[in-house]
Amino acid sequence: MENPWKRLQLRLLTSIVLGTSVFALIAAILAFQLGFDRAIRNGRASLEGLITAVEKTAAIGAYTGDTVVLQEIVDGLARDPNSLYVEIRSTEGGILASRQLGAGREPDWSDTANYVERTLVSPFHRSESVGSLRIMANRELLQAQAKREATTLAAMMIVQTLLVAFLVYLLAARFVSRPIVNLAQNLRGMKPGTSQRIKRLPRHDADEIGTLVDGANALLEANEIALLRERELRADVEAMQAQYRKIFNASSAGIFVLAADGRMINCNPTVLRIAGMSETEPDRFKGMDLVGEIFAYPDKARSMMAEAAWSGETVSADLELRPQGGRLPWVHCLFSVQPTALNSLTTPPQARGLVEGVMYDITERKQSESVMLHQAEHDDLTGLKNRLTSERMVDRFLADAANSRGSVSILYIDLDGFKLVNDLKGHKAGDQVLIECAVRMRTAVRRSTDLVGRVGGDEFLIALNNVGPADHSLTEVAQALIDALRSPFNLENDHQVHIGVSIGIACYPQHGLNRIVLMQEADNVMYEVKRTGKNSFALALSDSNSALN
Repeated sequence: MENPWKRLQLRLLTSIVLGTSVFALIAAILAFQLGFDRAIRNGRASLEGLITAVEKTAAIGAYTGDTVVLQEIVDGLARDPNSLYVEIRSTEGGILASRQLGAGREPDWSDTANYVERTLVSPFHRSESVGSLRIMANRELLQAQAKREATTLAAMMIVQTLLVAFLVYLLAARFVSRPIVNLAQNLRGMKPGTSQRIKRLPRHDADEIGTLVDGANALLEANEIALLRERELRADVEAMQAQYRKIFNASSAGIFVLAADGRMINCNPTVLRIAGMSETEPDRFKGMDLVGEIFAYPDKARSMMAEAAWSGETVSADLELRPQGGRLPWVHCLFSVQPTALNSLTTPPQARGLVEGVMYDITERKQSESVMLHQAEHDDLTGLKNRLTSERMVDRFLADAANSRGSVSILYIDLDGFKLVNDLKGHKAGDQVLIECAVRMRTAVRRSTDLVGRVGGDEFLIALNNVGPADHSLTEVAQALIDALRSPFNLENDHQVHIGVSIGIACYPQHGLNRIVLMQEADNVMYEVKRTGKNSFALALSDSNSALN
């Protein structure tokens, strides 16, 4: 319900009434005081006039000592209602005549404001005093008359002030508040954006109300134009949003928006498809920790987000996702952070802005790269490391051993009798033997940190990391290789073949400090084993002699 005290007319009336009431009260008080003082002065003036009228007669009576005349004068003066006591005294102070109204009341001559006194002078000599005439004023009567006059004057002032205030209110309501109220009601009844306008009355053509109406109409027109433009812009925005939403949903790239802590705010269906999630219920994934849920190594993704926040630039990298039913998906991911995220590390994550991300499914490319890398590093027939990759791995082993003061053992292997199998049974049989040899060598070496490679033909290279000439595992591996490779090989059509193996061993740093020297030493020892009996292994000696087993 509307508060009536908020209405302009009521507040104007209240302000006028209060203001005029205060003014009227002050004016009434002043008028009363002025009227009272004027009435008192008029009473004294009246007594002064009486004295002046009888002054000469009283002077003659006092000069001649005619008490009868003096008493008549006193009685005549006492008849005036303003007189309370009248007396005529001689120059010696004696009372020549007197008249008092009200018995038992002694006159109080101590207050000069209560009486009027006139000195009587000789009719023959103006400088000679013959007595004095006193009239004690009837103070109570004068005050009563003064109050009546002052009250009447104050009442007239109040009535006049209130009439003026009421007239001011009527004029203000007629020319100001009522037109404003009508203007407000007209404005309230108008619908925003319509062509309705407020009608201006002819009497307000040149006054402030007319100016106010013109201003209101100008505002209504501007509001109509603004609303029309807003509707047009809203329609354009909605069309663009629909188009962008269509592009967003149909994009082959995964697009997502994350909070600074990695929780998902929004994403398109492609992200869910790449991540192996249900595309039919995208809303149920909002708020989840997308980084922690889909990336195989979330810390790497978070470090990219932090780098993007600090640098203000887009950071990209290939990232591996969590396995999906035996599939190992990869994505090329780009992270960018809005400028508001460039804050200190102490800023709360939710205050660091938003993370915008794009991901492309590169699983097929990664698989192709993996295949090509495998083909580039491995022997096509056996699947072992090829010669170039083997040499690189040996170099890395040696560098690590140099830094850690460790050991590396190089085993150079040559198959005995393989050429005969290849010539008698054919290349296909020879390939089967080589493939089976690779399998048996990997089984004999066992450790994934060691190297098993094919360097060409029927020659193989094994590098044992952190194994030296004094380690028992060196001879165990060498003997396991001999035992595994001298076992018969089953070919097609239930044929069997037998081969042997010769192994030469060189160790770092005892027999050389680089790959070339070590491989040459191992190769030399291997040929010495072949020359002296085959199916054995030998370790190079520091004096270039070999220890045969």
